[in-house]
Amino acid sequence: MRDDLICSGKESNILEIYDLNSTIDSYYDMSAPLQFTLTCLSGLSEEDYCNIVSVSPDKDYFFSSHISPGFHAFNARAPHRHSFFELMIVLEGTIAQQIEDRECLYPAGACCLINQNVFHVERYVGEAKILFIGMSVGFIRDLLHTHQTSFFKREEDCQDFIFQFMGDNIQLGKGKNYLDFFPAFQDEKCLSSLYDFTDRLIHAMMFPKFGSTYTIKGLICELFQYLDTEERYQINSIKLDFSSDQLLFSRIGHLMEETDGRMSRSALEKALSYSGNYLNAVVNKYAGMNLREYGLTFTLKKAALLLEDTDQPVSAVESQLGFSNRTHFYKVFKKKYGLTPGEYRSEKKKTAHET
Repeated sequence: MRDDLICSGKESNILEIYDLNSTIDSYYDMSAPLQFTLTCLSGLSEEDYCNIVSVSPDKDYFFSSHISPGFHAFNARAPHRHSFFELMIVLEGTIAQQIEDRECLYPAGACCLINQNVFHVERYVGEAKILFIGMSVGFIRDLLHTHQTSFFKREEDCQDFIFQFMGDNIQLGKGKNYLDFFPAFQDEKCLSSLYDFTDRLIHAMMFPKFGSTYTIKGLICELFQYLDTEERYQINSIKLDFSSDQLLFSRIGHLMEETDGRMSRSALEKALSYSGNYLNAVVNKYAGMNLREYGLTFTLKKAALLLEDTDQPVSAVESQLGFSNRTHFYKVFKKKYGLTPGEYRSEKKKTAHET
């Protein structure tokens, strides 16, 4: 990869780029089994910088430069697709990912795994640190084979959603889909874990020794398992008839579910990197209510579950879910379920006793 990569984009250490200057699209072909590229951007002004570390089994590349007109031309380039799977991991900041005809914002902790057929382009919108992992079809086949011929039955029985996604894509060949990973709201260790995977993978590639191939394969599998854990990540399998607004609505719903509907508008803005007005419009579009009303549906659902499954006093349920006004709690609960909280609990206990 030469020093003019960002300015001209003609070639990299292991990438052959076709139709680079096309205003329609381009194509990236990777000659190595995999490549890790860590991009660090301090901003988009002339005083800011862009640092790139790109490592593969064949060559390593280091690039550092202040932001130039060439970078802005690179940032405005046409979409591309490639011969390999690409996992994007956002470590800091926010990045806009244009996928086919839609654009989504990915904040720190979010990830995206794209197959070979999807046209996309990353748009840098400010300070960011991103790890891109390119994995060839041959490398994935090798991992799948290893997974199926492992030493331990527990490994063979493991149902990994990411492996399944890539295996299906390799077998079918023509599908256009991708996986979207959004971190659990309460997972405070998410970023430190992603940084740890990044450091270990790049170190293993930069300083190879006997057994490093197995180390890297093991780390990739470990990373996949980490992302495929329900308590840590929400995974959406996106087909290209799935709009960006639908995806955002899904993200909002999962965050509301995690927080029992008690996630504020400002917290949603921070977590999703969208304005509150836009989030409100998306919820109204798909749920026919505003953010506050939509959050309340999750709060009342949790209240009903607590009344049904626990012996907590109604006052404790009310307090746990953040209601400061008992009259308001009773009013909204009865509007939703047609019964007061006490009547709801009695009715559920009666039904359970009868069955």
